[in-house]
Amino acid sequence: MKSHHKNAVQAAGGSVILLTLLTACPRPIPPPITSTTLNFRFPDTAQTGGLTLAAIYFLDGSDPQQKAGVQVLTTGGVGRDGQFSYPGGPNSGGTVNGGTLRLDSYLLDPLKKNAACLRSFKTVDASGLNNVVVTPDTARTCNVYFTLFRDANGNGRPESGEELFNTHDIYSYADPAFAYSFSSTDGKSQEKGTRVSGWSLVRHEVLQPTATPGQYRVTMNSVPAADEALTIRLHEPTERLISMGLNGLDQGGLK
Repeated sequence: MKSHHKNAVQAAGGSVILLTLLTACPRPIPPPITSTTLNFRFPDTAQTGGLTLAAIYFLDGSDPQQKAGVQVLTTGGVGRDGQFSYPGGPNSGGTVNGGTLRLDSYLLDPLKKNAACLRSFKTVDASGLNNVVVTPDTARTCNVYFTLFRDANGNGRPESGEELFNTHDIYSYADPAFAYSFSSTDGKSQEKGTRVSGWSLVRHEVLQPTATPGQYRVTMNSVPAADEALTIRLHEPTERLISMGLNGLDQGGLK
């Protein structure tokens, strides 16, 4: 009886120690998954031939374990006037003029740690431009771009000749927050912008002041989270430093 009592006490003591250790060293709680939904409009387009709305990013090839070039982060749904349409569905087979993309934190978080995407703004984004000023000049960015393409070869990513529409608005990670300015090599365009630390939607705007014909003023600023709900316009590819791609926005059902 004494031996049985002693074993029971030891077992109970071990349970208390184990419980204490578990209480003292709890498992880390993973961060909650967050997401941002972006809305897009584009000219009327036939929903045929692998039409795809995608968020993409680029890897620079510095890591031999990763394939360099364009990568698809995620794809979204397309529809007409807010009515979702998918191949084979009741609304398929016609034309579409808009869509949505959801950017989840579990997709974005690995990118901000990927050295093949997170690169120096001064030597990559502002490469080849004049009068470059970045404060602080150590700022790095990883950019996500948006495109509507027709996946003709079925490989799931946009290639030369497949892109229909894009936008100069981007979703960008900045480390740390920074401000910048530069001018084009021909002197016709001046761009400046500010970025907040972390992920943000960056809106592209171009002005052509009447007082300076042939001169363009471009801004690329992080916008407040509330402005992420505003529709992003996709357009035919244009020169970022002189155009917002607004030509033809009244075509194809865009209002």
